[in-house]
Amino acid sequence: MWFKNAQIFQLKDTESLDTNELIKKIPEFPLKECGSQDEFSFGWMPLIRNSEQWSLVSDRCLLFRAGKEEKVLPSSVVREELEAKVAEIELIEGRKVGRKEQSDMKDELVFTLRPKAFSKRTDIWAYIDLKAKILVLNSTNAGMTELLFKHLQTTLGSFPMTPLQAQVSPASVMTDWLIKNEVPASLETGAECEIQDASEDKATIRFKALEPLSEDVTRHLEHGMAVKNLALRWTDKLSFVLHEDLTLRKIKFDDALKEAAFNDSQGGGLSDMDANFSIMSLTMRDFFAAYCQWFEID
Repeated sequence: MWFKNAQIFQLKDTESLDTNELIKKIPEFPLKECGSQDEFSFGWMPLIRNSEQWSLVSDRCLLFRAGKEEKVLPSSVVREELEAKVAEIELIEGRKVGRKEQSDMKDELVFTLRPKAFSKRTDIWAYIDLKAKILVLNSTNAGMTELLFKHLQTTLGSFPMTPLQAQVSPASVMTDWLIKNEVPASLETGAECEIQDASEDKATIRFKALEPLSEDVTRHLEHGMAVKNLALRWTDKLSFVLHEDLTLRKIKFDDALKEAAFNDSQGGGLSDMDANFSIMSLTMRDFFAAYCQWFEID
C-alpha cells in the first residue's frame, strides 16, 4: 500500500490529539450499507476486507481507511423514465406538463428507483504523523476529503487541522525555478509541466515528454505565463507532479524503497502493509521537511 496522491494538512494541536482514543473509536463508526433511500453512507473500514485490523501504528504514525458507499442511479435512466411519463400524460390527457410538475415527477421517480439502484464503494486512505504534525490523505478529491474530516470530527468530537499555509505562491516559486534554472539541489525536473496565462481566459499549455527547463517552456514563462504543475523527482526516493495548490499527484516511490519494505515484511497482507507503511511514512516525513523550506510553510 503506497500512496499515489497526497494532500497534506497541518495538525493544530497534537498535544490534545489522542491517537489511542481514535484507535479505540474507529470500529464504533464503521461504514454501513446504504438504506433504501440513502444517497450515500460514509464510515471507517478495516485495512483489509473482513479483517479486524482497523488501524496500523508505526513510529508515531497512525494509518486508517474510510469508505463511501453510494447508490448509482444514472441520470440517463431517470431522464428516460421521466420523458416516458411526460409523453404518456400529454397523450392521454391532451395537455402540456409544466416545469414544476416535471420537477415533482422527477423527485418521485428518484424516490421510486433509488432502492433498486446498485451500490458502489470508494475508499480513502489517510495517516496521522504526530512527529511531523501532519495529516496525509491519499486523495485529491474535495468531496471525499470533506467527508473524511467530518467523520473524524464525529468520531473524536473535534479534529483541529488546517490546510498548509505557504508564505510564498507555489506557482511563483515553481516558475522561478524554471526561469532561473535554480531548482533546489534535492530536486530534478521530470518530463511533464503545465503552464497558464494570467489573463481572464487562463490559456493553458501542457507539455509532456519534454524537459521543463527547455527553451520551449521557459520562453512562455518569460512572457508572463506561470507554472500550474510540474513533474519532479526528490533525491532518489520518489517522483511526483506538484500542483500549485500544494497537492502531490502521480506519486511513485523508488523501487529500492519497495524492495526494502519487501525484505522487512514477514509475508502476508498485514505484514506487507506494515512494512510498506513504515518506510512510506518515514520517507514522507523527510520529504515534508524539505517541502516546507521550498514554500516557507510554518
